[in-house]
Amino acid sequence: MRAPLINFLSQVSIASSLLFIPVFAKEIGASDIEVGIIASTYSLSTFVASSIFGRLSDFFNRKIILLSGLLLSSIFFFAQCLVKTPAQLLVVRALVGFSIGIFPAALVSYAYEKNRNVGSFSAFGSLGWAFGQLIAGFIMFYQRIFAFGAFLFFLAFLMILRERFPAQKISRPRSSLTIIRQNFSIYLAFFIRHVGASAVWLIFPIYLTEIGISKFWIGIIYFMNSFLQFIIMQRIERFNPQFLLNLGTVFSGLTFLLYSFATQAHEFLAIQPLIAIGWSAMYVGALRIVLENNLERNSAAGFLNSTIYLSTILGSIIGGIIAENFGYKSCLYFGAILSFLALGSRIKNRKSLFGS
Repeated sequence: MRAPLINFLSQVSIASSLLFIPVFAKEIGASDIEVGIIASTYSLSTFVASSIFGRLSDFFNRKIILLSGLLLSSIFFFAQCLVKTPAQLLVVRALVGFSIGIFPAALVSYAYEKNRNVGSFSAFGSLGWAFGQLIAGFIMFYQRIFAFGAFLFFLAFLMILRERFPAQKISRPRSSLTIIRQNFSIYLAFFIRHVGASAVWLIFPIYLTEIGISKFWIGIIYFMNSFLQFIIMQRIERFNPQFLLNLGTVFSGLTFLLYSFATQAHEFLAIQPLIAIGWSAMYVGALRIVLENNLERNSAAGFLNSTIYLSTILGSIIGGIIAENFGYKSCLYFGAILSFLALGSRIKNRKSLFGS
């Protein structure tokens, strides 16, 4: 089954490109607010595509949806090589965001139906992020990073051509609103935490650059986070998913708070295990809940992805405003506060907080 490998290749491409987009935008003349607008537009496009194609994947051929998403991603990733101005970057990143939002829900639901192991599938995505960030740190030239990502997406497209997808039938699928209502507490916690996290990740590479950390060490710092996720995700499948989701909010908040005190590369490296545990627990926990509790797995997973990207839109805008007016360190405080608020959103329900 090629789903974990497809996940790995796509995440290598996305991560290697995404890491230095804020720095690239600044170098071609974008302001802090414009960096936030570029990031939020990218996320808005992904949000729209995830919402539409996650739902469509429950009714139509998932292979066609996967192939379309991978091929378009390859084309638009290469288009980033031609960008010269912030306006051009805004348009191309919007197209990139839409294309990468087409296929994930279909891919994750297919992987779950094959072996019911969300942790292992997700772990290969994190491994892809790890290698993507490490490779970006080594390559360092933006156009080469973008071209490399385009090649990997095309390779994934060729692999899917040979994959067989069994027909899926849902006799009486529920409405989108019903699915959202059933999983609302999951989506809400994810939304709150990820608004804060998105404000952090928007400015984080710029912040690290400004305090004197080189692009190479920025790549290593990001690599450590994702590589640890690869290890952790494969070992937490046995825990209660509700508990994992809540644990993730706590570790995320602690991480963002500790970032504000670090000044050297080795200090950030020492903190990275916390965010690795935080994201691994939160993502695997939430994904397991929506896949195990819904027959419309493509829709439920698609809405989870949409929640992530919708929160990224808002978080990126807020992060740009905070950075412009109060400085980069204020974004770290904002991320910590919202992570703890995400846990607070679930305290009302004891079963949701501690698991059953």
